[in-house]
Amino acid sequence: MTGDMHARSLPRRIFSLLDTVGAAPRPLTLSEIARGADLPVSTAHRLLSELLHCGVLVRTAGNRYELGERLWRLGVAAPWERELRGTTAAHLHALARRTGSAVALAALSGERLVCLDTIAAPGAGLTLADRGVELPVTATSAGKVLLATTARDRLGAVLSKPLPRLTPHTLVAPHLLMTQVERARRDGYATAHEEAAVGQASISVGVRTGPHRAPMALTVLTPAPRQDLTRMLPPLRAVAAAMSAAVTASRPRL
Repeated sequence: MTGDMHARSLPRRIFSLLDTVGAAPRPLTLSEIARGADLPVSTAHRLLSELLHCGVLVRTAGNRYELGERLWRLGVAAPWERELRGTTAAHLHALARRTGSAVALAALSGERLVCLDTIAAPGAGLTLADRGVELPVTATSAGKVLLATTARDRLGAVLSKPLPRLTPHTLVAPHLLMTQVERARRDGYATAHEEAAVGQASISVGVRTGPHRAPMALTVLTPAPRQDLTRMLPPLRAVAAAMSAAVTASRPRL
Protein backbone atom coordinates (compact mmCIF):
# COMPACT_ATOMS: atom_id res chain seq x y z
CA MET A 1 0.00 0.00 0.00
CA THR A 2 1.48 3.36 -1.00
CA GLY A 3 2.31 5.90 1.65
CA ASP A 4 0.24 8.69 0.07
CA MET A 5 -3.07 6.79 0.31
CA HIS A 6 -4.31 8.99 3.15
CA ALA A 7 -3.40 12.11 1.17
CA ARG A 8 -5.64 11.10 -1.73
CA SER A 9 -8.95 12.91 -1.79
CA LEU A 10 -12.24 11.05 -1.60
CA PRO A 11 -13.07 11.74 -5.28
CA ARG A 12 -9.68 10.36 -6.33
CA ARG A 13 -10.25 7.19 -4.31
CA ILE A 14 -13.71 6.76 -5.84
CA PHE A 15 -12.45 7.23 -9.39
CA SER A 16 -9.57 4.89 -8.69
CA LEU A 17 -12.17 2.25 -7.81
CA LEU A 18 -14.26 3.03 -10.89
CA ASP A 19 -11.22 2.98 -13.19
CA THR A 20 -10.23 -0.41 -11.79
CA VAL A 21 -13.69 -1.88 -12.30
CA GLY A 22 -14.16 -0.29 -15.72
CA ALA A 23 -10.83 -1.50 -17.11
CA ALA A 24 -11.42 -5.13 -16.13
CA PRO A 25 -12.73 -7.59 -18.76
CA ARG A 26 -14.96 -9.23 -16.11
CA PRO A 27 -16.62 -8.34 -12.78
CA LEU A 28 -14.12 -8.10 -9.91
CA THR A 29 -14.12 -9.20 -6.29
CA LEU A 30 -13.64 -6.81 -3.39
CA SER A 31 -10.03 -7.88 -2.87
CA GLU A 32 -9.23 -7.49 -6.59
CA ILE A 33 -10.68 -3.99 -6.62
CA ALA A 34 -8.86 -2.97 -3.46
CA ARG A 35 -5.59 -4.25 -4.87
CA GLY A 36 -6.11 -2.57 -8.25
CA ALA A 37 -7.09 0.75 -6.66
CA ASP A 38 -4.29 0.55 -4.10
CA LEU A 39 -6.70 0.92 -1.17
CA PRO A 40 -7.19 -0.98 2.09
CA VAL A 41 -9.92 -3.60 1.80
CA SER A 42 -11.96 -1.88 4.52
CA THR A 43 -11.84 1.44 2.66
CA ALA A 44 -12.71 -0.19 -0.65
CA HIS A 45 -15.63 -2.03 0.94
CA ARG A 46 -17.06 1.17 2.42
CA LEU A 47 -16.78 3.07 -0.87
CA LEU A 48 -18.17 0.17 -2.89
CA SER A 49 -21.20 0.02 -0.59
CA GLU A 50 -21.90 3.70 -1.24
CA LEU A 51 -21.49 3.27 -4.99
CA LEU A 52 -23.84 0.28 -4.96
CA HIS A 53 -26.44 2.29 -3.07
CA CYS A 54 -26.20 5.06 -5.68
CA GLY A 55 -26.50 2.66 -8.62
CA VAL A 56 -23.06 3.57 -9.94
CA LEU A 57 -21.96 -0.04 -9.43
CA VAL A 58 -23.93 -3.28 -9.40
CA ARG A 59 -23.16 -6.60 -7.74
CA THR A 60 -23.13 -9.73 -9.90
CA ALA A 61 -23.08 -13.46 -9.20
CA GLY A 62 -20.23 -14.55 -6.94
CA ASN A 63 -20.28 -11.26 -5.00
CA ARG A 64 -18.41 -9.39 -7.73
CA TYR A 65 -18.77 -5.78 -8.90
CA GLU A 66 -19.20 -4.07 -12.27
CA LEU A 67 -20.21 -0.65 -13.57
CA GLY A 68 -23.90 0.20 -13.25
CA GLU A 69 -26.41 1.66 -15.67
CA ARG A 70 -26.37 5.04 -13.92
CA LEU A 71 -22.94 5.74 -15.40
CA TRP A 72 -24.35 5.14 -18.86
CA ARG A 73 -27.20 7.56 -18.20
CA LEU A 74 -24.69 10.20 -17.08
CA GLY A 75 -22.54 9.37 -20.10
CA VAL A 76 -25.26 10.10 -22.66
CA ALA A 77 -25.25 13.71 -21.43
CA ALA A 78 -21.47 14.09 -21.79
CA PRO A 79 -19.79 15.95 -24.67
CA TRP A 80 -17.77 12.85 -25.66
CA GLU A 81 -21.03 10.92 -26.14
CA ARG A 82 -22.27 13.61 -28.49
CA GLU A 83 -18.93 13.33 -30.29
CA LEU A 84 -19.44 9.59 -30.61
CA ARG A 85 -22.92 10.08 -32.07
CA GLY A 86 -21.51 12.66 -34.47
CA THR A 87 -18.83 10.20 -35.56
CA THR A 88 -21.23 7.32 -36.12
CA ALA A 89 -24.37 9.15 -37.30
CA ALA A 90 -23.35 9.43 -40.97
CA HIS A 91 -22.58 5.71 -41.07
CA LEU A 92 -25.93 4.81 -39.50
CA HIS A 93 -27.79 6.91 -42.06
CA ALA A 94 -25.72 5.40 -44.87
CA LEU A 95 -26.64 1.89 -43.74
CA ALA A 96 -30.32 2.85 -43.46
CA ARG A 97 -30.26 4.19 -47.03
CA ARG A 98 -28.47 1.13 -48.42
CA THR A 99 -30.77 -1.39 -46.76
CA GLY A 100 -34.04 0.56 -46.61
CA SER A 101 -34.35 -0.70 -43.03
CA ALA A 102 -34.13 0.64 -39.50
CA VAL A 103 -30.67 0.50 -37.93
CA ALA A 104 -29.33 0.70 -34.40
CA LEU A 105 -26.05 0.99 -32.55
CA ALA A 106 -25.61 -0.54 -29.09
CA ALA A 107 -22.76 -1.11 -26.65
CA LEU A 108 -22.07 -3.67 -23.94
CA SER A 109 -21.29 -2.51 -20.41
CA GLY A 110 -20.59 -5.53 -18.25
CA GLU A 111 -23.70 -7.64 -18.66
CA ARG A 112 -25.87 -4.71 -19.81
CA LEU A 113 -26.66 -3.79 -23.39
CA VAL A 114 -27.30 -0.07 -23.90
CA CYS A 115 -28.77 1.65 -26.96
CA LEU A 116 -26.50 4.38 -28.33
CA ASP A 117 -28.53 5.49 -31.35
CA THR A 118 -31.28 4.40 -33.76
CA ILE A 119 -32.48 5.39 -37.23
CA ALA A 120 -36.09 4.57 -38.10
CA ALA A 121 -37.26 3.26 -41.46
CA PRO A 122 -40.31 4.94 -43.03
CA GLY A 123 -43.41 2.81 -42.69
CA ALA A 124 -41.66 -0.09 -40.98
CA GLY A 125 -43.72 0.19 -37.80
CA LEU A 126 -40.90 -1.11 -35.61
CA THR A 127 -40.40 -0.41 -31.91
CA LEU A 128 -37.00 1.26 -31.49
CA ALA A 129 -35.30 2.02 -28.18
CA ASP A 130 -34.34 5.52 -27.11
CA ARG A 131 -30.72 6.49 -26.50
CA GLY A 132 -29.42 5.32 -23.15
CA VAL A 133 -32.13 2.68 -22.71
CA GLU A 134 -31.05 -0.78 -21.59
CA LEU A 135 -31.83 -3.55 -24.09
CA PRO A 136 -32.38 -7.27 -23.44
CA VAL A 137 -28.91 -8.70 -23.93
CA THR A 138 -29.96 -12.33 -24.41
CA ALA A 139 -32.95 -11.65 -26.70
CA THR A 140 -31.35 -9.39 -29.31
CA SER A 141 -28.94 -10.02 -32.15
CA ALA A 142 -26.75 -7.18 -30.82
CA GLY A 143 -26.57 -8.83 -27.42
CA LYS A 144 -25.67 -12.20 -28.89
CA VAL A 145 -22.91 -10.86 -31.12
CA LEU A 146 -21.41 -8.90 -28.22
CA LEU A 147 -21.70 -11.80 -25.78
CA ALA A 148 -19.64 -13.73 -28.32
CA THR A 149 -16.75 -11.33 -27.63
CA THR A 150 -16.76 -11.98 -23.88
CA ALA A 151 -14.79 -14.64 -22.06
CA ARG A 152 -16.56 -17.99 -21.85
CA ASP A 153 -16.59 -17.98 -18.03
CA ARG A 154 -18.33 -14.60 -18.04
CA LEU A 155 -20.80 -15.83 -20.64
CA GLY A 156 -21.54 -18.77 -18.36
CA ALA A 157 -22.30 -16.35 -15.53
CA VAL A 158 -24.80 -14.49 -17.74
CA LEU A 159 -26.54 -17.68 -18.82
CA SER A 160 -26.66 -19.06 -15.29
CA LYS A 161 -29.30 -16.47 -14.40
CA PRO A 162 -32.99 -16.95 -15.28
CA LEU A 163 -33.50 -15.74 -18.85
CA PRO A 164 -36.57 -13.49 -19.23
CA ARG A 165 -39.23 -14.55 -21.72
CA LEU A 166 -40.22 -11.41 -23.62
CA THR A 167 -42.22 -13.05 -26.42
CA PRO A 168 -43.34 -16.59 -27.27
CA HIS A 169 -40.16 -16.83 -29.40
CA THR A 170 -37.62 -15.77 -26.76
CA LEU A 171 -34.94 -18.37 -26.09
CA VAL A 172 -34.94 -19.17 -22.39
CA ALA A 173 -33.00 -22.45 -22.46
CA PRO A 174 -29.32 -21.62 -21.73
CA HIS A 175 -27.95 -24.34 -24.01
CA LEU A 176 -29.93 -23.00 -26.99
CA LEU A 177 -28.69 -19.47 -26.40
CA MET A 178 -25.13 -20.73 -25.88
CA THR A 179 -25.34 -22.43 -29.28
CA GLN A 180 -26.33 -19.15 -30.95
CA VAL A 181 -23.61 -17.19 -29.17
CA GLU A 182 -20.97 -19.72 -30.18
CA ARG A 183 -22.25 -19.54 -33.76
CA ALA A 184 -21.90 -15.75 -33.62
CA ARG A 185 -18.36 -16.19 -32.31
CA ARG A 186 -17.59 -18.40 -35.31
CA ASP A 187 -19.47 -16.54 -38.06
CA GLY A 188 -19.10 -12.93 -36.89
CA TYR A 189 -22.82 -12.11 -36.90
CA ALA A 190 -26.00 -12.97 -35.00
CA THR A 191 -29.72 -12.90 -35.73
CA ALA A 192 -32.88 -12.66 -33.66
CA HIS A 193 -36.39 -13.51 -34.83
CA GLU A 194 -39.19 -11.97 -32.74
CA GLU A 195 -37.27 -12.72 -29.54
CA ALA A 196 -37.37 -9.22 -28.05
CA ALA A 197 -40.53 -7.91 -29.79
CA VAL A 198 -43.21 -9.67 -31.79
CA GLY A 199 -43.06 -8.75 -35.48
CA GLN A 200 -39.39 -7.75 -35.48
CA ALA A 201 -36.26 -9.49 -36.72
CA SER A 202 -32.66 -8.28 -36.68
CA ILE A 203 -29.12 -9.09 -37.68
CA SER A 204 -26.01 -7.61 -36.05
CA VAL A 205 -22.24 -7.49 -36.45
CA GLY A 206 -19.61 -6.17 -34.09
CA VAL A 207 -17.88 -2.81 -34.46
CA ARG A 208 -14.24 -2.80 -33.38
CA THR A 209 -13.56 0.10 -31.02
CA GLY A 210 -9.98 -0.55 -29.92
CA PRO A 211 -8.54 -1.46 -26.51
CA HIS A 212 -10.16 -0.28 -23.26
CA ARG A 213 -13.37 0.78 -25.02
CA ALA A 214 -16.81 -0.76 -24.74
CA PRO A 215 -17.55 -3.10 -27.66
CA MET A 216 -20.36 -2.01 -29.99
CA ALA A 217 -22.80 -3.79 -32.28
CA LEU A 218 -24.36 -2.47 -35.49
CA THR A 219 -27.84 -3.80 -36.23
CA VAL A 220 -30.35 -3.85 -39.09
CA LEU A 221 -33.96 -4.31 -37.93
CA THR A 222 -36.77 -5.47 -40.20
CA PRO A 223 -40.38 -6.56 -39.90
CA ALA A 224 -40.68 -10.30 -39.34
CA PRO A 225 -40.78 -12.70 -40.99
CA ARG A 226 -37.93 -11.88 -43.33
CA GLN A 227 -36.87 -14.33 -46.05
CA ASP A 228 -33.13 -14.06 -45.56
CA LEU A 229 -31.51 -11.68 -43.11
CA THR A 230 -28.03 -12.68 -44.25
CA ARG A 231 -28.48 -10.71 -47.48
CA MET A 232 -28.00 -7.66 -45.25
CA LEU A 233 -24.49 -8.83 -44.30
CA PRO A 234 -22.43 -7.19 -47.10
CA PRO A 235 -23.63 -3.61 -46.43
CA LEU A 236 -23.73 -4.26 -42.69
CA ARG A 237 -20.11 -5.43 -42.58
CA ALA A 238 -18.93 -2.67 -44.91
CA VAL A 239 -20.51 0.07 -42.79
CA ALA A 240 -19.29 -1.55 -39.56
CA ALA A 241 -15.71 -1.49 -40.89
CA ALA A 242 -16.00 2.16 -41.91
CA MET A 243 -17.53 3.05 -38.56
CA SER A 244 -14.76 1.22 -36.71
CA ALA A 245 -12.12 3.18 -38.60
CA ALA A 246 -13.89 6.47 -37.83
CA VAL A 247 -14.38 5.67 -34.13
CA THR A 248 -10.77 4.60 -33.72
CA ALA A 249 -9.48 7.69 -35.51
CA SER A 250 -11.61 10.13 -33.50
CA ARG A 251 -10.83 8.26 -30.26
CA PRO A 252 -14.11 8.99 -28.45
CA ARG A 253 -13.96 7.65 -24.92
CA LEU A 254 -16.56 4.95 -24.20
